[in-house]
Amino acid sequence: MLIECRTDKGKVRDINEDYIMVFKTNKYSLIIVADGMGGHNAGEIASKLACITVRDFISQNYITYDNNEELIRDALVKANNLVYEESQNNINYSGMGTTITCCLISNDELYLGHVGDSRAYIVNENGIKKITEDHSYVQELINNGSITENEAVSHPQRNLITRAIGAEKYVVVDTKHETIKEEDYIILCTDGLTSYLSNDEIKDLIIEYGILAVDKLINIANDRGGYDNISVIVAKRGDEK
Repeated sequence: MLIECRTDKGKVRDINEDYIMVFKTNKYSLIIVADGMGGHNAGEIASKLACITVRDFISQNYITYDNNEELIRDALVKANNLVYEESQNNINYSGMGTTITCCLISNDELYLGHVGDSRAYIVNENGIKKITEDHSYVQELINNGSITENEAVSHPQRNLITRAIGAEKYVVVDTKHETIKEEDYIILCTDGLTSYLSNDEIKDLIIEYGILAVDKLINIANDRGGYDNISVIVAKRGDEK
């Protein structure tokens, strides 16, 4: 698995509350992005704790599960429990939470786990496919026909998420299974990227630069304002062409 990744605090924020993780074994590769939230640097704590918990749970339990969607769901539930407990037990971390989007990739099989509004895409010459659905207020408005996708981009409440790791005692985790081809690129990113670049722009840069598009994507987001932290992971099976 070829993987490039980077996280950047952007042009405005004082700290980076995003956290990214790449973990490879001889059986699978695990890639994760998380976008933390909360005062007193608590978002930074939440995103890191969630990523580490998911990595450790999958590493410790990989061989005991027959179903990798269940494995990744249970890993995210475990992360939710730990982040929630930490927010309850430490007043400085009260109300913290994080998005998380992760892919467990083994050969041509991809297993997705997702909570929040970070995103996962599959890109190839035929186009770009978003394989996550944002857990956000504007996505609910899109789903019920109140606004269009284009209107959502500039909606004043576009950053309001409806589901997060650690925000509540219990969490609903989205999972999905995809079969990936040799030519497919897998992209994980936080909304610091997708607030500034369209899906088509992301696709075009990936097709042109492959996994090396990571820096290009982040630099463009910064050039266009960089108001938020920006994180991107690009992965591809086999050898780069």
